[in-house]
Amino acid sequence: MTMAFRVDRLDQLSPDEFVENYVRLRRPVVVSGGLKGCAAFSLWNLDHLRRRAGDRNVILKKWGPSGICLDQALLGDYVDALELYESRRESDSTAQRPAYLHDVPLESILPDAGADLEGFPADFFPAWYGAEWSTFAQLFLGPSGSMTPLHFDCLLTHNLFFQVLGRKKFTLLPHEQIEYCYPYNWRWCAVDVERPDCIRHPLYRRANPTELVVEPGDVLYMPPGVLHHVRSLDCAFSFNVDWHTKASALRGALAFARGMPAKNVYYNMIIAFGLWSGVSAKRLLPYYRPYLNYVS
Repeated sequence: MTMAFRVDRLDQLSPDEFVENYVRLRRPVVVSGGLKGCAAFSLWNLDHLRRRAGDRNVILKKWGPSGICLDQALLGDYVDALELYESRRESDSTAQRPAYLHDVPLESILPDAGADLEGFPADFFPAWYGAEWSTFAQLFLGPSGSMTPLHFDCLLTHNLFFQVLGRKKFTLLPHEQIEYCYPYNWRWCAVDVERPDCIRHPLYRRANPTELVVEPGDVLYMPPGVLHHVRSLDCAFSFNVDWHTKASALRGALAFARGMPAKNVYYNMIIAFGLWSGVSAKRLLPYYRPYLNYVS
Protein backbone atom coordinates (compact mmCIF):
# COMPACT_ATOMS: atom_id res chain seq x y z
CA MET A 1 0.00 0.00 0.00
CA THR A 2 1.28 3.48 -0.88
CA MET A 3 2.12 5.48 2.22
CA ALA A 4 0.70 8.91 3.07
CA PHE A 5 2.81 11.96 2.33
CA ARG A 6 5.12 13.32 4.96
CA VAL A 7 4.97 17.06 4.34
CA ASP A 8 7.91 19.02 5.75
CA ARG A 9 7.24 22.52 7.06
CA LEU A 10 10.33 24.72 6.87
CA ASP A 11 11.07 28.32 7.81
CA GLN A 12 13.68 28.68 5.06
CA LEU A 13 14.45 26.81 1.87
CA SER A 14 17.06 27.74 -0.72
CA PRO A 15 16.35 27.16 -4.43
CA ASP A 16 19.07 24.48 -4.59
CA GLU A 17 17.63 22.63 -1.57
CA PHE A 18 14.17 22.96 -3.04
CA VAL A 19 15.22 21.30 -6.30
CA GLU A 20 17.38 18.60 -4.72
CA ASN A 21 15.19 17.59 -1.79
CA TYR A 22 11.67 18.16 -3.10
CA VAL A 23 11.36 18.66 -6.88
CA ARG A 24 13.64 15.77 -7.84
CA LEU A 25 12.23 13.50 -5.13
CA ARG A 26 8.65 14.64 -5.88
CA ARG A 27 7.92 15.44 -2.24
CA PRO A 28 5.52 18.19 -1.09
CA VAL A 29 6.79 20.89 1.25
CA VAL A 30 5.46 24.02 2.97
CA VAL A 31 7.71 27.07 3.35
CA SER A 32 6.23 28.96 6.30
CA GLY A 33 6.07 32.67 5.58
CA GLY A 34 7.75 32.16 2.20
CA LEU A 35 5.73 35.02 0.71
CA LYS A 36 6.24 37.49 3.54
CA GLY A 37 9.29 39.09 1.96
CA CYS A 38 7.21 40.32 -0.96
CA ALA A 39 5.28 43.59 -1.02
CA ALA A 40 2.26 41.60 -2.18
CA PHE A 41 1.84 40.01 1.24
CA SER A 42 1.13 43.36 2.91
CA LEU A 43 -0.49 45.11 -0.06
CA TRP A 44 -2.91 42.54 -1.44
CA ASN A 45 -6.16 42.57 0.48
CA LEU A 46 -9.83 43.07 -0.38
CA ASP A 47 -9.57 46.88 -0.36
CA HIS A 48 -6.60 46.71 -2.73
CA LEU A 49 -8.53 44.49 -5.14
CA ARG A 50 -11.52 46.82 -5.02
CA ARG A 51 -9.38 49.89 -5.73
CA ARG A 52 -7.24 48.33 -8.45
CA ALA A 53 -9.80 46.25 -10.33
CA GLY A 54 -13.26 46.90 -8.89
CA ASP A 55 -14.72 47.70 -12.30
CA ARG A 56 -13.48 44.47 -13.90
CA ASN A 57 -16.08 41.87 -14.83
CA VAL A 58 -15.14 38.44 -13.42
CA ILE A 59 -16.48 34.91 -13.89
CA LEU A 60 -17.52 33.12 -10.70
CA LYS A 61 -17.92 29.36 -10.16
CA LYS A 62 -20.04 27.09 -8.01
CA TRP A 63 -19.76 23.33 -7.85
CA GLY A 64 -23.08 21.50 -7.86
CA PRO A 65 -24.47 18.01 -8.56
CA SER A 66 -24.46 18.71 -12.31
CA GLY A 67 -20.94 20.17 -12.38
CA ILE A 68 -19.61 23.73 -12.40
CA CYS A 69 -22.15 26.56 -12.71
CA LEU A 70 -20.92 29.97 -13.87
CA ASP A 71 -21.98 33.46 -12.89
CA GLN A 72 -20.43 36.89 -13.35
CA ALA A 73 -20.12 40.14 -11.42
CA LEU A 74 -18.02 43.26 -11.14
CA LEU A 75 -15.06 42.52 -8.89
CA GLY A 76 -15.95 45.46 -6.62
CA ASP A 77 -19.47 44.12 -6.12
CA TYR A 78 -18.08 40.64 -5.48
CA VAL A 79 -15.68 41.95 -2.81
CA ASP A 80 -18.61 43.76 -1.16
CA ALA A 81 -20.57 40.49 -1.15
CA LEU A 82 -17.64 38.66 0.43
CA GLU A 83 -17.33 41.20 3.23
CA LEU A 84 -21.08 41.16 3.88
CA TYR A 85 -21.18 37.37 4.00
CA GLU A 86 -18.21 37.11 6.37
CA SER A 87 -19.75 39.68 8.71
CA ARG A 88 -23.07 37.81 8.83
CA ARG A 89 -22.35 34.12 8.47
CA GLU A 90 -21.90 33.28 12.16
CA SER A 91 -25.07 35.06 13.26
CA ASP A 92 -27.26 34.31 10.24
CA SER A 93 -27.48 30.68 9.17
CA THR A 94 -29.47 31.70 6.09
CA ALA A 95 -26.68 33.90 4.68
CA GLN A 96 -25.98 32.76 1.13
CA ARG A 97 -22.35 32.00 0.45
CA PRO A 98 -20.98 33.89 -2.60
CA ALA A 99 -19.56 31.91 -5.49
CA TYR A 100 -15.83 31.33 -6.01
CA LEU A 101 -13.51 33.47 -8.14
CA HIS A 102 -11.47 30.46 -9.14
CA ASP A 103 -8.46 29.94 -11.38
CA VAL A 104 -8.24 33.18 -13.37
CA PRO A 105 -4.99 34.78 -14.59
CA LEU A 106 -3.52 36.81 -11.73
CA GLU A 107 -2.24 39.57 -14.01
CA SER A 108 -5.69 40.01 -15.55
CA ILE A 109 -6.73 41.33 -12.12
CA LEU A 110 -3.43 42.81 -10.94
CA PRO A 111 -1.34 43.75 -14.01
CA ASP A 112 1.63 44.81 -11.86
CA ALA A 113 1.66 41.57 -9.88
CA GLY A 114 5.24 40.78 -10.86
CA ALA A 115 6.59 43.96 -9.27
CA ASP A 116 4.69 43.27 -6.03
CA LEU A 117 6.15 39.76 -5.93
CA GLU A 118 9.79 40.83 -6.08
CA GLY A 119 11.57 39.12 -3.22
CA PHE A 120 10.26 35.65 -3.91
CA PRO A 121 13.13 33.40 -5.07
CA ALA A 122 12.29 33.04 -8.75
CA ASP A 123 15.05 30.39 -8.92
CA PHE A 124 12.44 27.98 -7.56
CA PHE A 125 11.32 27.82 -11.21
CA PRO A 126 13.51 26.66 -14.11
CA ALA A 127 15.50 29.53 -15.62
CA TRP A 128 13.33 29.37 -18.76
CA TYR A 129 10.43 31.02 -16.87
CA GLY A 130 12.67 33.93 -15.87
CA ALA A 131 11.01 37.28 -15.32
CA GLU A 132 7.82 35.96 -16.94
CA TRP A 133 7.00 33.55 -14.11
CA SER A 134 4.18 35.67 -12.67
CA THR A 135 2.34 35.66 -16.01
CA PHE A 136 1.73 31.94 -15.43
CA ALA A 137 0.02 32.61 -12.07
CA GLN A 138 -3.67 31.91 -11.43
CA LEU A 139 -5.77 33.69 -8.78
CA PHE A 140 -8.27 32.23 -6.28
CA LEU A 141 -10.57 34.41 -4.16
CA GLY A 142 -13.58 33.24 -2.22
CA PRO A 143 -15.53 33.15 1.04
CA SER A 144 -14.92 30.83 3.96
CA GLY A 145 -16.20 27.39 3.08
CA SER A 146 -15.20 27.61 -0.60
CA MET A 147 -14.15 24.20 -1.86
CA THR A 148 -12.38 22.61 -4.80
CA PRO A 149 -13.08 18.85 -5.03
CA LEU A 150 -10.35 16.23 -5.16
CA HIS A 151 -8.38 16.44 -8.40
CA PHE A 152 -4.90 16.68 -9.87
CA ASP A 153 -3.50 19.49 -12.02
CA CYS A 154 -4.51 18.76 -15.58
CA LEU A 155 -1.12 19.19 -17.31
CA LEU A 156 0.74 17.08 -14.71
CA THR A 157 2.74 20.16 -13.77
CA HIS A 158 4.59 21.05 -10.63
CA ASN A 159 2.52 23.45 -8.50
CA LEU A 160 3.60 26.27 -6.19
CA PHE A 161 0.65 27.56 -4.20
CA PHE A 162 0.90 30.95 -2.44
CA GLN A 163 -1.47 31.87 0.39
CA VAL A 164 -1.94 35.64 0.71
CA LEU A 165 -5.02 36.09 2.90
CA GLY A 166 -6.89 33.64 5.14
CA ARG A 167 -6.25 29.93 5.64
CA LYS A 168 -6.87 26.89 3.47
CA LYS A 169 -7.02 23.23 4.39
CA PHE A 170 -5.47 20.82 1.88
CA THR A 171 -6.04 17.09 1.74
CA LEU A 172 -3.25 15.46 -0.29
CA LEU A 173 -2.89 11.96 -1.70
CA PRO A 174 -0.11 10.49 -3.87
CA HIS A 175 -1.10 10.01 -7.49
CA GLU A 176 -0.56 6.26 -7.08
CA GLN A 177 -3.70 6.19 -4.90
CA ILE A 178 -5.99 7.56 -7.62
CA GLU A 179 -7.49 4.10 -8.15
CA TYR A 180 -8.98 4.40 -4.65
CA CYS A 181 -10.56 7.79 -5.39
CA TYR A 182 -12.90 6.99 -8.33
CA PRO A 183 -11.44 9.24 -11.03
CA TYR A 184 -13.45 10.64 -13.93
CA ASN A 185 -12.94 13.20 -16.73
CA TRP A 186 -9.15 12.81 -16.58
CA ARG A 187 -8.42 14.88 -13.47
CA TRP A 188 -11.41 14.80 -11.07
CA CYS A 189 -12.27 12.27 -8.35
CA ALA A 190 -15.78 11.35 -7.22
CA VAL A 191 -14.93 10.57 -3.61
CA ASP A 192 -15.67 13.26 -1.01
CA VAL A 193 -12.60 13.24 1.23
CA GLU A 194 -14.38 15.23 3.96
CA ARG A 195 -17.34 12.82 4.18
CA PRO A 196 -16.36 9.66 2.31
CA ASP A 197 -19.23 7.31 1.47
CA CYS A 198 -17.68 3.90 1.97
CA ILE A 199 -20.71 2.16 0.47
CA ARG A 200 -20.44 4.04 -2.84
CA HIS A 201 -16.64 4.31 -2.71
CA PRO A 202 -15.36 1.33 -0.68
CA LEU A 203 -11.84 1.44 -2.17
CA TYR A 204 -11.22 4.78 -0.47
CA ARG A 205 -10.71 2.85 2.77
CA ARG A 206 -7.29 1.93 1.35
CA ALA A 207 -6.27 5.55 0.75
CA ASN A 208 -3.87 7.43 3.02
CA PRO A 209 -4.73 11.14 2.90
CA THR A 210 -2.57 13.81 4.52
CA GLU A 211 -4.20 16.99 5.83
CA LEU A 212 -2.44 20.30 6.31
CA VAL A 213 -3.43 23.94 6.81
CA VAL A 214 -1.72 26.63 4.75
CA GLU A 215 -1.49 29.93 6.65
CA PRO A 216 -1.20 33.50 5.29
CA GLY A 217 2.24 33.96 3.77
CA ASP A 218 2.89 30.24 3.34
CA VAL A 219 4.03 28.62 0.10
CA LEU A 220 3.02 25.01 -0.63
CA TYR A 221 4.77 22.89 -3.24
CA MET A 222 2.90 19.95 -4.80
CA PRO A 223 4.65 17.62 -7.27
CA PRO A 224 3.05 16.56 -10.57
CA GLY A 225 -0.05 14.41 -10.25
CA VAL A 226 -0.62 14.94 -6.53
CA LEU A 227 -4.32 14.66 -5.70
CA HIS A 228 -5.56 17.59 -3.67
CA HIS A 229 -8.85 18.72 -2.15
CA VAL A 230 -8.95 22.33 -0.91
CA ARG A 231 -11.29 23.99 1.62
CA SER A 232 -11.10 27.67 2.61
CA LEU A 233 -11.27 28.03 6.40
CA ASP A 234 -11.57 31.82 6.09
CA CYS A 235 -12.24 34.35 3.36
CA ALA A 236 -9.14 33.53 1.35
CA PHE A 237 -7.01 35.05 -1.41
CA SER A 238 -4.40 32.80 -3.04
CA PHE A 239 -2.58 32.24 -6.28
CA ASN A 240 -0.62 29.40 -7.76
CA VAL A 241 1.81 28.74 -10.59
CA ASP A 242 1.74 25.53 -12.63
CA TRP A 243 5.20 24.94 -14.12
CA HIS A 244 7.29 22.28 -15.78
CA THR A 245 10.82 21.03 -15.67
CA LYS A 246 12.26 19.49 -18.82
CA ALA A 247 11.44 16.03 -17.48
CA SER A 248 7.85 16.76 -16.40
CA ALA A 249 7.12 18.62 -19.65
CA LEU A 250 8.30 15.61 -21.65
CA ARG A 251 6.18 13.26 -19.52
CA GLY A 252 3.22 15.59 -20.02
CA ALA A 253 3.73 15.70 -23.79
CA LEU A 254 3.70 11.88 -23.85
CA ALA A 255 0.68 11.52 -21.54
CA PHE A 256 -1.82 11.14 -24.39
CA ALA A 257 -1.35 7.37 -24.02
CA ARG A 258 -2.53 7.69 -20.40
CA GLY A 259 -5.75 9.46 -21.36
CA MET A 260 -4.69 13.11 -21.20
CA PRO A 261 -6.98 15.23 -23.44
CA ALA A 262 -5.39 16.31 -26.71
CA LYS A 263 -5.58 20.03 -25.91
CA ASN A 264 -3.65 19.41 -22.67
CA VAL A 265 -0.99 17.53 -24.61
CA TYR A 266 -0.75 20.50 -26.98
CA TYR A 267 -0.05 22.93 -24.11
CA ASN A 268 2.53 20.56 -22.65
CA MET A 269 4.24 20.38 -26.03
CA ILE A 270 4.52 24.18 -26.10
CA ILE A 271 6.31 24.24 -22.74
CA ALA A 272 8.43 21.20 -23.62
CA PHE A 273 9.50 22.90 -26.85
CA GLY A 274 10.49 26.05 -24.97
CA LEU A 275 12.41 24.25 -22.24
CA TRP A 276 14.30 21.95 -24.62
CA SER A 277 14.88 24.42 -27.49
CA GLY A 278 15.56 27.58 -25.51
CA VAL A 279 12.86 29.61 -27.31
CA SER A 280 11.84 32.16 -24.67
CA ALA A 281 8.74 31.99 -22.49
CA LYS A 282 7.81 35.46 -23.71
CA ARG A 283 7.72 34.31 -27.34
CA LEU A 284 5.69 31.17 -26.57
CA LEU A 285 3.28 32.74 -24.09
CA PRO A 286 0.70 33.80 -26.74
CA TYR A 287 0.28 30.12 -27.69
CA TYR A 288 0.01 29.02 -24.05
CA ARG A 289 -2.18 31.83 -22.74
CA PRO A 290 -5.51 30.20 -23.76
CA TYR A 291 -4.73 27.42 -21.27
CA LEU A 292 -4.66 29.94 -18.43
CA ASN A 293 -8.24 30.91 -19.29
CA TYR A 294 -9.66 27.43 -19.83
CA VAL A 295 -7.84 25.53 -17.07
CA SER A 296 -10.86 24.74 -14.89
